[in-house]
Amino acid sequence: MLKRFSLQGRLGRLRYFLFNVAVVAIAAVAVFALTRLLPLVGTRQAISTIQELVALTYVLAIIASLCLMVRRLHDFDQSGWWTPSVFVLHLVYSYYEAVASLIGTILMGMLLLAVHLAIILTPGSKNSNRFGEVPGSAAAPV
Repeated sequence: MLKRFSLQGRLGRLRYFLFNVAVVAIAAVAVFALTRLLPLVGTRQAISTIQELVALTYVLAIIASLCLMVRRLHDFDQSGWWTPSVFVLHLVYSYYEAVASLIGTILMGMLLLAVHLAIILTPGSKNSNRFGEVPGSAAAPV
């Protein structure tokens, strides 16, 4: 399973989408369970530990999604080094949201939606490319 989150190889559209949905679902369940523990614990140290676990869950989900994005970019012969630019776009979006700039938030949200749709909908290379074989082919490792 951890091989799915490597930075090597290619990842087709459907698997990229489904793996990201799985990452988000697992993170959501973990955060939900951890936040339900908050009222049950009484000490500040226990609350702090739970909050740290929630933050760790978010960080791990972000890392997993970025790893999947690298492999998805490889599928249509783009460098995985484009991934940090998408992460920066998310940070800019978060900034506009934090300062309550409605126009900035809407425009950045539309840009992010377009970028993510392009990543999901762009077909992969039909043949082998510099990042490996076609995903799902007999020669490509799953």
